[in-house]
Amino acid sequence: MAGSTSKKHCVRCERDVAVEYQNSAAARRWWRLYFLIPIFLLPASPFLASDYVICLPLMMSYMVGMGPVLSIVREVPACAECGALILAEEQGGAAARTRAPCVP
Repeated sequence: MAGSTSKKHCVRCERDVAVEYQNSAAARRWWRLYFLIPIFLLPASPFLASDYVICLPLMMSYMVGMGPVLSIVREVPACAECGALILAEEQGGAAARTRAPCVP
């Protein structure tokens, strides 16, 4: 788990805690460039459009890779102490949904 220095409110711990992500901030930033790949392929579009043997597998592999990239980019932070997910809706003060209390 890659750590972070930002503090957010954890509903389970009922206080402000440090959050951590599964991937580092640099990795999440670099994976956002995945969505720019079609812009780099734009100059080759006449060749790609004329040859379906290259175009179809290329587009299929790009679309298959979209799911894992979106999961990395949209990653939700977790509490560094108890591991609970820190949802954006819960940062306004009230809990967005009810949760069972943490039983030790």
